[in-house]
Amino acid sequence: MNSFDLIIIGAGPGGYPLALRQAQKGWKVAVVEADQVGGTCLNWGCIPTKALLASAKGLHFLHQAGKLGLTVENVGFAWDRVQARKDEVVRQLRGGIEKLFEKAGVTLVRGVGTLQSPHRVAIAPTPGAKDASSPSSCPANEIEGQRICLAVGSVPGVPASFPQDRSLFWTSDEALHCKEIPASLLVVGGGVIGLELGQVFAQFGSKVTVVEMMPQILPGLDTATAKRLLPVFKKAGLEILVGQKVEGLQIEGGRVVCQIGGAVRTFDRALLAIGRRPNLRCLEGSPLSLDRDGPFLKVNERFETSQPGVYAIGDAIRGPMLAHKATYDAETLARQWNGEPVTPDYSAVPSCVYTYPEIAWVGMSEEEAQKRGLAYTVGRFLFSANGRALAMAEGDGQVKVLVDADGRLLGAVLWGPEASDLIMEPTIWRALNLDKHGMERLIHPHPTLSEAFLEAYENALGRNLHG
Repeated sequence: MNSFDLIIIGAGPGGYPLALRQAQKGWKVAVVEADQVGGTCLNWGCIPTKALLASAKGLHFLHQAGKLGLTVENVGFAWDRVQARKDEVVRQLRGGIEKLFEKAGVTLVRGVGTLQSPHRVAIAPTPGAKDASSPSSCPANEIEGQRICLAVGSVPGVPASFPQDRSLFWTSDEALHCKEIPASLLVVGGGVIGLELGQVFAQFGSKVTVVEMMPQILPGLDTATAKRLLPVFKKAGLEILVGQKVEGLQIEGGRVVCQIGGAVRTFDRALLAIGRRPNLRCLEGSPLSLDRDGPFLKVNERFETSQPGVYAIGDAIRGPMLAHKATYDAETLARQWNGEPVTPDYSAVPSCVYTYPEIAWVGMSEEEAQKRGLAYTVGRFLFSANGRALAMAEGDGQVKVLVDADGRLLGAVLWGPEASDLIMEPTIWRALNLDKHGMERLIHPHPTLSEAFLEAYENALGRNLHG
């Protein structure tokens, strides 16, 4: 039997960094992957979605070129080429991870891994794998390791009541690989996945209706910001209905029929985007029983499950179900194993929505600060008063910050140009716990979008110069 220092089930944004880190330390590492390295994020989530959004955003700005004094004629698109570009981006990044494994000496085992004991994993062929072109570097029926880490990621949450015809009723997997743009699309769920994919299809010609049963889009986002964004997305071509349910989904005449708010509506396709759940296939048929924390695996501060020697990170455990959180878990666990006295801290995990305008936030929302009874002041600044944003013809948007009495950042939310990159600044502010004296030492280059954060912060202190 092949023996390793560490076996990782899952080669996504949690599993593959952990494998590489420990291989750098001289550990003998095996990674069991049922499908493709890179996990959901690279193959069926973050990267392909952002590739499609880049094409959609490019088309949007071509239509808006007149704002910059430019003339663009015969604007159009070829959906097959848009899809081909997306697939090539995924292949390139996937190949990069496989080369990193090869260079680091990480053994890649292709197949479905099932936890058999605290030190053994059974390997079975993956039924219906999306792409089995890359061979396993360790064909085996069973492997053993001193430690096992479950970096298994997540899968779309599909209720049993949701119709199973994937040609009409999509999950994000089918939406990302569709061959043609539907004339109309129902999106069930107004979270990140629903809004991002909804905007892609709206930009390429679909009449898109997004239905969110919660009172606001993007549950967890600052409520005032969520409300402010509704007319922005409406202007972008999305019909968004909040506080309503989709009921009675069925097929009639090859189309999707349902009831929304008591009215019968018909669509060409439906996309279920109500969230994801941990992919715990590795425990199906396992003789081991691991303690749960709701739908997640229960772990301690060292990421160890109820079974000593078995660890779990990323979407398998409680916390934001985000790729960068999984990578953070991997890096933290590696540091623990390598002797550093660190524990995970999720108080400064940024969240991003890659629509246009982009949306991002970190730390507490105003509602959370109120629930905790914290004293705070609010600072705001509009991108319409930012020189760089106006020069880019992207003046829509706002920065909002929550600041305590010492000038420390409790939370920040913004929507507008390049929000997903800009959010790193308040993430650093919060992670380093800078007070107003530390903030005063920061010099922002001019003209930049990042100056909007400084202005919002100064506004919270009652001493801003602009806006």
